[in-house]
Amino acid sequence: MTSDPSNAPSLRERVVSGVVWLTATRAFGQIITWIITIFVVRLLSPEDYGLMGMAIVFTGVLFLLNEIGLGAAIVQKAELSTDQLSDLRWLILGTNAALALLLVGLAPLAAVYFAEPRLVAIVRALSLTFLINGIGVPSASILQREMAFKEKSAAEAAGNVTAAFATLILAWSGYGVWSLVIGNLVLRFVTNAVYCFYRRPVFRRSFSFSNVGLFLNFGFQVAASRILWYFASTSDVLIVGRVLGSVQLGYYSLAFQYSSLPLEKFVTILNEIAFPSFSSVQAQTERLQRHFLKLVHFVALATFPMFIGLALVADSAVYTLLGEKWMPIVLPLKLLCVVSCFRAIETINAPVTFARGRPRVVVSNTLLTALVLPLSFYLGARQGGILGVALAWLIVRPLLFAIVTYRTLSVLELSVARYMSGVWHPVAGSLAMAAIVMTVNLYLGSMSSVGRLVVCSLVGCLAYAAYNVLFNSAALHEVKKTLLMRTPGRPLRLSEERYRLRRPQATQER
Repeated sequence: MTSDPSNAPSLRERVVSGVVWLTATRAFGQIITWIITIFVVRLLSPEDYGLMGMAIVFTGVLFLLNEIGLGAAIVQKAELSTDQLSDLRWLILGTNAALALLLVGLAPLAAVYFAEPRLVAIVRALSLTFLINGIGVPSASILQREMAFKEKSAAEAAGNVTAAFATLILAWSGYGVWSLVIGNLVLRFVTNAVYCFYRRPVFRRSFSFSNVGLFLNFGFQVAASRILWYFASTSDVLIVGRVLGSVQLGYYSLAFQYSSLPLEKFVTILNEIAFPSFSSVQAQTERLQRHFLKLVHFVALATFPMFIGLALVADSAVYTLLGEKWMPIVLPLKLLCVVSCFRAIETINAPVTFARGRPRVVVSNTLLTALVLPLSFYLGARQGGILGVALAWLIVRPLLFAIVTYRTLSVLELSVARYMSGVWHPVAGSLAMAAIVMTVNLYLGSMSSVGRLVVCSLVGCLAYAAYNVLFNSAALHEVKKTLLMRTPGRPLRLSEERYRLRRPQATQER
C-alpha cells in the first residue's frame, strides 16, 4: 500500500519541515548543552579533555565500521523489503558485537601508542557504545529514509540533554575524565533507545545473505570513504597527541571543537536532510543541481558569518566564557574558524555524490585528503606546535576543497561559475562585517572583555544583516519565502511490517 501522490508533500515542503524540526529541537537541546559545557570545561582540566580525545580517536576508527555503510544503503535504495531489513539488522548487530570485542582486546595498543596507561580502561568502557548502536542504527536510518525528522531530532535532543546533565553532575563530583566517558555512554544509550521507540526493531529468525548482497557493494564503498575521511580528519589529533602530549592535545581539541560548532550542530542538520532529499531526485539532473546550489548558498549564508564572527571575538570570548587558563587556544581557534568556512560547504559534496550513485568519486576524493592532511599536520606540529597544525589546516584545506568540489561539480554537470555565484555574497558580506568589527574594536580602548564581546557581536550581526539587505535582498526573500511555507504534518510512517518499504514520492516541486 502506498500513499496518494496527490496528497504527498512536495520535496521542498519535506525539506523545510525537516529543517524546522531539526533546528528547533536541536537548538533547544544545544542551548542547554552549551551552557552546561561551559561549567564542565571550568571544572575539568586540559589533560581530561586530552585523554578523552585520545580515546575517541582510537574508538572512532572502529566506530565507522559499526554499520559498514548499510545505514546509508537503507536510505539510498528505492525499495526495501521487510526480509531485507531484518537481515540488515542482524548483520549490523553482529558487526557491532564483533567490533566491541575487538576494541576490548585492542585497548592496550591505544595506551602504548599514546604512552598513556589510563586509556585501557577508558577505551574498554567506550566499547559498550557498539552494542548500543548495533540495535539503534537501523531505526535511525529508517527515520532518515522516511524524512521523519521530528522523531529523529527528538531522540537526539533527549540524548544530548540527558548526557550533558550526567556529565555535569559527575564533573562536579570530581570524576574527571570519567565524567566525559560516562556522559558519552549516556548519550548513545538514550538516543538509540528513543530511535527504537519510534521505529521498533524487528528481527526475524531467519537470515540470508542473498537479501543483503545488493546493499553490500554500495555499503562497503560508503564505509571505505568514511574510514578514509575519519583518518584524514582525526590525523591531527593522533599527531598532536603523539608529538605534543595530552596537555597540548587538550588545548587543540577544545580549539577545534569550538571552531566546528556550527558544522556539528547546524550543517549536520542540513546534511541529514540532504542525503534522502537528493536521493529522491537522483535521476532528475536539473532538479538535483538546483537543490544542491540552493543548499550550498544557504549553508554559506548562515555559517560564514558565524565562523568569521567567532574568529573576530575569540580573545574576549575565550577569556570571558572559559577562563584565563584556556587563552593558549585563541590564535589556533581563529585560524581554524577560517578553515571551517571551506569545511562547511564542502560537507555537502559527499551526500549529493552518494545520492547520484557515484560512491567511488567520494572514495577517491577522501583518499587524496587522507594522504595530504596527515603529512601537513606532522610537519606543522614539529615546527610550530598546535599553532603549526592550525596553519597546516589553513594552507592545505583550501587547495583540497578546490579539487574535491571541482570533481563533485563534474558529477553534477555543473559549471564552476554557477557554483561560485552561490557563495559570492556570503563571502563579500562576511568580509564587510569583519572590516567593520575590526574598525569598531580599535575604538573600544580599555573596555572589559565582556563589554568588548557584546559590542563586537552586536556590530557584526548588524553589519552582516545590513549587507544582505542592501546587496543580497533576493536571497533573503527566497529564504523568507521558504521558511514561511506551510510545513506538512507528521511524515508518513512506513511500517516495517509492510511487505515493501517504499521511498515517499514527492509531487511536482512548487
